[in-house]
Amino acid sequence: MATVKKNDCDLPDYALVERQTMMSGAGYADEGVDRIQIGIVSSWGEINPAAVNIDKVVDAVKAGVWAGGGAPRVFVISSICTSMCGDENYHLPHRDLVAGYIETVSKTNLFDGLVFVPVCDDVIPGHLMAAARLDLPATVVTGGYMQLNRHKRKEIDPLEVAPKYYRQYKEGGISKAEYSRIKDKGCMGIGACPVMGTANTMAAMTEALGMSLPGNTATPGADSRLLRIAFEAGRRVVQLHQKRIRPSTIMSRKAFENAIRLLMATGGSTNGVLHLQAIAAELGIDIPLETFNELSKKTPFIVDVAPSGSGKFLMADLDEAGGIPAVMKEMAPLLHCDAMTVTGQTVGDNLRTVEPEPNEMIYPLDRPMAKEGGLLFLRGNLAPEGALIKKSAVPESMIMHRGPARIFQNEDDASKALINNEIVSGSVVVVRNVGPQGDPGMRLLYRFLWIVAAKGMQEEIALITDGRFSGTNKGCAVAHICPEASVGGPLALVEEGDIIEIDIPNEKINLKISEEEFAKRAKNWSPPRRSLQNGYLSVYARNAKSASQGAALNYKP
Repeated sequence: MATVKKNDCDLPDYALVERQTMMSGAGYADEGVDRIQIGIVSSWGEINPAAVNIDKVVDAVKAGVWAGGGAPRVFVISSICTSMCGDENYHLPHRDLVAGYIETVSKTNLFDGLVFVPVCDDVIPGHLMAAARLDLPATVVTGGYMQLNRHKRKEIDPLEVAPKYYRQYKEGGISKAEYSRIKDKGCMGIGACPVMGTANTMAAMTEALGMSLPGNTATPGADSRLLRIAFEAGRRVVQLHQKRIRPSTIMSRKAFENAIRLLMATGGSTNGVLHLQAIAAELGIDIPLETFNELSKKTPFIVDVAPSGSGKFLMADLDEAGGIPAVMKEMAPLLHCDAMTVTGQTVGDNLRTVEPEPNEMIYPLDRPMAKEGGLLFLRGNLAPEGALIKKSAVPESMIMHRGPARIFQNEDDASKALINNEIVSGSVVVVRNVGPQGDPGMRLLYRFLWIVAAKGMQEEIALITDGRFSGTNKGCAVAHICPEASVGGPLALVEEGDIIEIDIPNEKINLKISEEEFAKRAKNWSPPRRSLQNGYLSVYARNAKSASQGAALNYKP
């Protein structure tokens, strides 16, 4: 491939000379300085088991950029892991911090194009937000998923080590030696969690949006195929620059509708809704909650991948079945096949050569697992601006549930009460003041639901919150209740023992008290005292949009 020369630069001569001198100081010879400059955003770091191999993926991207005729220039903002049990308020705000950091580095270095190499939950959407905001020719290489070790011929899910095996050890079900063996094998590393959690949901959304190469999502992080995808992504970004194809060309409204349909068909993470809205907003595209419900009703649930569906199949099974291209091939009659992708071809062009392998996990459109998609927004006097539920992960016995409220101000207190058998069957557990502004940061409430599952109580207890859940969670769990409690939303007015009704078939969630009682409680309510006075979370708390608008930072005055 011949060298691709930069366009004429509009910098003054003295500034251009200074820039070239500094690039030479970074090790670039004249040929490299003269080529188009491709920024490569690496999420490598030693703080996340999913990201420890990203440096190898980035090396493959660099090789592809050089081969394509560009000059690669790497910078790093490390991925974080939501299961590290640190201060979990920072996970969602990290998404917006990532987008701002990438914007800053890209603008100060005048890149001509970008390749993004993210992995994990809130990291992938942060990179996509930056791609949309900067609108430079770009490709994305998501970092794959983690393969699993085995114990007694059964695969060990790293997310089950604490709630399942540690609990068995503490209760005397397994010995300390056996638990130690399980713990030692528990997390193989390299890639995201091996289910359709938030990380793999967002990888799938990236592929459906047309921003990553076909097949990227279902490729394991430690597989050499990912290196070959990375090389091609590096080469392709140079071609996109030559053809003037930008993210705004690819991530059209049609592309977002394709992504939403795939989200519904796979029973993907509820966080996919927040993230798609935030990415779309960067392009001036508004996606109201009604759009998700409308497309859900017209999109069958057809992919049996954990945590939705039967729970029998993991990402490795989806890979064997043909990955996201195989799913989209089945969905083709529902998709905008004329949407552009980073291949330089349309969705329809890409799907033309796809031949899915025979499998038991991708159902035909005319014989789906469910006639409607996996996610649904509920409304009612408890959530006038909407509340989100992953109905594909709700037990059949819980699709209509009515029970007394048990109120907690944080997940830890709720979890302790559950472990101590202080929450009775039929209860609706309420965890509030954990929305974007109230917590702040809208932390994930995932451990409570893991404990519910470990105790075998998924058909007995419901959970509702203005916070959010992990994409790995199952159960009757309602999140993103808007307006959030900290700004005076109805969830703030619920009292212990109040009856709450969750009616999924009729898309309702209601607190069974009179309007007069509502008004009385609202009159006596006062906002919780906010303790944060400085630091990044205080900035996020003051500027975060509602969860119904993607919970992104509001940059408008």
